[in-house]
Amino acid sequence: MTPNKSPFTGGEVLLVQEWVERAFRKEAFGIWEHYYVCKDTGRDFSNQDLDELNVQQVYNLYRSRHHIPFPDEIRHIREQYGLSAAKMSELLDLGTNSYRLYESGEMPSLANARLVRLAADPEQFRIVLEENRSLFSDAQYKKVMGRTEALLIKDKLTDIFAYLWNFHPEANEFTGFVKPDFQKVAQFVLFFAQEARPLKTRMNKLLFYCDFLHFKRTGFSISGCNYRAIPFGPVPSHFHELFGILEAEKYISIEQELFEHGTIGERFAAAQNFKPELFTEKELAHMREIVASFQDIRTQKLIEISHDEKGWAENQQSRSLISYQQYAFHLKGI
Repeated sequence: MTPNKSPFTGGEVLLVQEWVERAFRKEAFGIWEHYYVCKDTGRDFSNQDLDELNVQQVYNLYRSRHHIPFPDEIRHIREQYGLSAAKMSELLDLGTNSYRLYESGEMPSLANARLVRLAADPEQFRIVLEENRSLFSDAQYKKVMGRTEALLIKDKLTDIFAYLWNFHPEANEFTGFVKPDFQKVAQFVLFFAQEARPLKTRMNKLLFYCDFLHFKRTGFSISGCNYRAIPFGPVPSHFHELFGILEAEKYISIEQELFEHGTIGERFAAAQNFKPELFTEKELAHMREIVASFQDIRTQKLIEISHDEKGWAENQQSRSLISYQQYAFHLKGI
């Protein structure tokens, strides 16, 4: 991320992180503002990537504070009903193509955000659909209503998934401002099982470093997992249950391995093919980077590296969740 040369002198530059307050819509938000300093002149400067990262932090905090869905969530809400962005805008009376703009990242007003959240609830959406029956042909109405009623059937794993994510169903600082999605988490774990075949302790560290590295560079995690500080370092919260479900659902296999000194470890392997299409190119690049960076580092050394992380050190006594917003920008292990 750091440029090679100063635009002022062609000399060395330093990347600086500073805790500051920034205003958005008359509200204040504390962020880690990033900028560069020319070592020769002391002058500071920025670039597009850092400007976007700084702004993204403010937007993330504003959305989290007011429970405004993120663009990917907004698109998912529409797609689960099989509607176009224009039709969803019309159905919610948001104005022509407003929904499309929200999917592209434009921040909705609080009033419009409430309408979008309402649409996320199939029970509430069914009422809206019934009240706007005239906007659809008979065939269209039947199709959308069928999808809506199907969503009303409670998933048998809903309560378990809520437990896994500490009842944080919305994107927030503990999910890396990504709404948890089981399929993506499953593929995230599957990737490292396939590429590294790690033991459980190493798997936990690979997941943590990958999510926090991606957040450090983009303002978002990859998986939406939250992480907790325990004696062996940062781990996905409720990782035992998570891995057990993934094995039961045949995403991964966990094999016991006997070592020379008599201890037994659990090694992860892929139980199906990884689906790269669920990830962006930048996410995949960071995932591959993590595998390459840690492949020659022994597990015990990786534990020691993770103990040097501020996010672990300040939360390990209480075993608290580790905030991406507070700690990802201080990542030291990579």
